[in-house]
Amino acid sequence: MNTNTPADRAARAWLDVHGALAATQPNGYLHLSPTGTAELVTGTQIPVLNGVIAVTRAPDAGEIAGAANSSRFEGLPWSLRVRGEAVDNRIAAVAAAHGLEPRRPLPFMLRELTAADAAPVPGARRVTGAESAAYQRALAAGFDAPLDGMAIFAHPRLLDHPSMSAYLIERGGEPVATAFAAHSGDLVGIFNIAVLPPFRRQGFGRAATAAVLSDAYAKGARTAFLHSTTDGRPLYDHMGFHLAENWTIFT
Repeated sequence: MNTNTPADRAARAWLDVHGALAATQPNGYLHLSPTGTAELVTGTQIPVLNGVIAVTRAPDAGEIAGAANSSRFEGLPWSLRVRGEAVDNRIAAVAAAHGLEPRRPLPFMLRELTAADAAPVPGARRVTGAESAAYQRALAAGFDAPLDGMAIFAHPRLLDHPSMSAYLIERGGEPVATAFAAHSGDLVGIFNIAVLPPFRRQGFGRAATAAVLSDAYAKGARTAFLHSTTDGRPLYDHMGFHLAENWTIFT
């Protein structure tokens, strides 16, 4: 079986990105088992940022069961995530045994970058660690989330990390949307596309995504990947992303 398809490479890059994220946190941890099952701990109260992750095409149910018993998850909300929709019943049983129900699909989307993506995006700018507080406020507003819940995504170590880039889209000097990019080789992961409530459905989500693509192309990225929400899927479809596969997450 070919394990170097674009989806395989992007899945490995997705895990690399989350390992880099964990490394920026005081108690961050990523351990990869022999057959590719990862234990991820960021220490936050966000379930999708802690847990057991298998990005291989044939995840090992026994290895997943062992990782799910890790003491590192104590006191933290966590999740179990695997590639594909046809989940082994043994893996589903592990999730159920730890109270991780229900399951939901996560569309994993890819897009090849071209020279046309290099066009600058008006109002877009990169954010540095010195602007952490402003970026955190914009994230919280864009995601309708508590301010402290966005701290992990706005930490100066993250914003100034050499493989990561945060962006604000502004109108009249005020933030209207956010974006975040993480690079792994010639791939770029797109995260945290959020538009502040007064500015939704005005094209700013597209602008935020385009800002990532423009900067990423200039830095040598040639493939972009992301997990889409149901609400965000039409935007990414329209921008030329295609569904590579669905993943499954238990929370």
